[in-house]
Amino acid sequence: MPHRRTPCAAFHAVLALAAVLAAAPAATPARAAEVRFEGTALEVPEGWAVNPDARPGIWQVQRRFEEGRNRGAALIQMTRPIPASEGSFDTVFTRLAASIPGLERERPTTRGEGVTAAGHRIRHESRCCTRRNDVSIGTDTVGISDGRRHAVIMLVSMGLRGDAARRARADFDALVRSFRLDGEAAPAALAPPEGAGGLEGTFTHLRTYVLPNAFGGTDFRADNEVRVFDRGGLYSRAVPAGGEDVPAHCRRMPGDCGSYRLLGAGMLRGADRIEFRDMTRRYGLIEVEEKPFAREGEDLKIDGTTHRRVPPLPRGTAFDGTWRYFFASSGSTAFSSGSVAVERLLTLTPDGRFRRTGFSGASSSNETGGGRAGFTSGRDRPAESGRYEAEGYRLTLIGDDGRREELSLVLPERGAERGRDALLVIDGNNYLRRDGK
Repeated sequence: MPHRRTPCAAFHAVLALAAVLAAAPAATPARAAEVRFEGTALEVPEGWAVNPDARPGIWQVQRRFEEGRNRGAALIQMTRPIPASEGSFDTVFTRLAASIPGLERERPTTRGEGVTAAGHRIRHESRCCTRRNDVSIGTDTVGISDGRRHAVIMLVSMGLRGDAARRARADFDALVRSFRLDGEAAPAALAPPEGAGGLEGTFTHLRTYVLPNAFGGTDFRADNEVRVFDRGGLYSRAVPAGGEDVPAHCRRMPGDCGSYRLLGAGMLRGADRIEFRDMTRRYGLIEVEEKPFAREGEDLKIDGTTHRRVPPLPRGTAFDGTWRYFFASSGSTAFSSGSVAVERLLTLTPDGRFRRTGFSGASSSNETGGGRAGFTSGRDRPAESGRYEAEGYRLTLIGDDGRREELSLVLPERGAERGRDALLVIDGNNYLRRDGK
């Protein structure tokens, strides 16, 4: 009787393929297309090539990344869906997520679980790193189960860093979001649960937090977070593009969205809790969270924080002043230090004209072998000018060269009158009036 290769053994073969990918010429990339495998369906992002030499029961696509002298590769691999009769979902996922030799002893750097838009259970984890032929190898693994069959999909990153690593993960995220365990079912869409809805409008609140940075230090952040509620039960964490309503935006950008449901309403009292089902930007995973809720006039109080209603700007809204966005980050370790700074200035005048200027700069230093080396760089942003239009929650810039740019615009202080326009939130970034008025 012929020996049947187990999924775990097949995953071990990835390291051999890693060596081949690191040295071989890049395969011909393919356009984005739907693929069916063992009864499942998924969409392969553009630029990935199917490996025709994959072993039976294994599906693989691969992509080479070259940025100057940096060369790396990535492989996305999936086993045949495993029936529940061959093991529980947790057992199968745990075994396959730790199946790359050298990584089985590493603790996951990130992990999580939840449900998909189709209602299937999903788990994910990342592991780093092992080496083969002097190439660093890490994995991101996702498992999806409907209770009858378990599918495990893995991204193997080989020598990737920087933008190349981010592009590979973004493609992997998109592939997982498109995955359908039942290949004949229609793609699942984010749908509000029964009893959802009841709110409408755009709300914002100020969130402050401390975040570790890439230089070994910490940054203090203050962000104005936006939630746009649709009465039918969907909401978006970003202002929809001009002309779109929330449902249309969520169909196009599901990673921005979630659903909500008010809880605790009765004959003698209103809702005192709100349930959020958030579609995360990774894998289309839906996280469910319940928070205290109350109405305060036009505003909402969610989990103790006030979310202020922001009315849309009337057509023809004009501004008069200069607003500044500034970001800086710095830090140091025992042997290195670094910093980066970005400034953007936006001037808007009552006659409908705009002007943009700014700069960016960076520096770093390292101590090696008793010596110190470093660099400093900076550049001014070329000045831009033209006309602007502000309406609803959009700021449109029409350059003198004819280029057109649409940005989201929210005024947390309600209205564009002088004194209430001290802060403009443009595409999620805080611009403060430079004159302080």
